[in-house]
Amino acid sequence: MIALIASIFALGVGPLIYQTFGPMKRTDKIVSGFILVVITATLLTEILPDAFEVIGALAILLALLGFVGPTLIERLFTKSATKTHLLTILLGILGLIIHASIDGAALHGIEASGSHDNLTLAIILHRLPVGLTIWWLLRPLIGEGYSLLTLIAMAIATSGGYLLSMQINELHSSSSMLALQAFISGSLLHVVFHKPHEDGCMHTSQAHEHSHDHQDPNKSSIRNRIPDRWESIGMFLGLVTMLLLHLGL
Repeated sequence: MIALIASIFALGVGPLIYQTFGPMKRTDKIVSGFILVVITATLLTEILPDAFEVIGALAILLALLGFVGPTLIERLFTKSATKTHLLTILLGILGLIIHASIDGAALHGIEASGSHDNLTLAIILHRLPVGLTIWWLLRPLIGEGYSLLTLIAMAIATSGGYLLSMQINELHSSSSMLALQAFISGSLLHVVFHKPHEDGCMHTSQAHEHSHDHQDPNKSSIRNRIPDRWESIGMFLGLVTMLLLHLGL
């Protein structure tokens, strides 16, 4: 039970740090690079391999569909761009909530076995960037209140997974759930790669690009694709974090 409480507490640490330093532009760029690496590594090393083991190449196809689908819809149906962005973000958050229930089940299983202290600590520490990701993505779009409710939903999902560990493990291992997680993983990658601006517009949005074209379209296009020094620092920190977690701290 202590591990469960610690994992829930960890969800709030990232948002607290971001609220303290987030107004600094450099901090936002560091967080952007950090989240990009951590979420991408989590999906590629944890979620997708589990799905691939059960449903094979379909997992990769579904992940690709989740990743490129929103961009294709935006280009084909310009008027639906905003709704597509919002739906993609909601799918990504749903994936994190599902993963939270799996974390809860894993914590219960580890606690029941009475071993693997390093694994418990790794799961708890892994929750730090998850909470940070939710706050970083949602706060500009829906405000602090609804973002906080999302974190509470994550905490409830973790607690539910902990209390219903056997049922959660059975559901997680089903092919249909793994297929859903593969698709949502691709959607979450899309969201992280194309983080919304303060006005709720994605980097891929033509409307947003047009609003900045008069400034310097060539430089704007380059900046959207090449990480600057601060984003690179964040990516390095994310890489170090994932290496420490996967190497057992």
